Amino acid sequence: MRRAIALVALALAACGGAKAPGETPSATATATATATATPAGAAIAPADQPACTALFARLQRVTVALSSSSELIAQSENQGDLSGRIATEQQQLQRSAQLMDAAVVPAPLTGANRRLVAALRTYARDFGRAKAPAKRGDFQAAVQAMTDKPTVDRMLAAAKAIEDACGGG
Repeated sequence: MRRAIALVALALAACGGAKAPGETPSATATATATATATPAGAAIAPADQPACTALFARLQRVTVALSSSSELIAQSENQGDLSGRIATEQQQLQRSAQLMDAAVVPAPLTGANRRLVAALRTYARDFGRAKAPAKRGDFQAAVQAMTDKPTVDRMLAAAKAIEDACGGG
């Protein structure tokens, strides 16, 4: 499902992060009686499929949470509104990192999940830095604080690895 990646990209782009990525070939991960290969060549063992499915479900919850709060930021009408919504987004990013960090992760996806958690935490700190300028009414500085393309790219790459391995086609 490309939906999770697209929503994360759109959510983060709405916050000043990165532009939505271009079209990429869709992944084809199929459950079979043998291990399923991920794009990086790692294999998800049949015994790990339930954990993989649960991990992908967590990724989808993260995507929905970030998308919802990001849409609210885009609709902010004044500096108080924006400050509150930035704080909400920061909290969503922190909670999302906690949710993904608490997951049971198939061994081949441990690195991708760790990278995703680290990127979510970094991005949450970026949003923390955006609160003060937003309160002052310095929207440009707030947007600049929330703009962290390298972190967004790491987040998207890690989410894509999980989606490709666990999300089906």
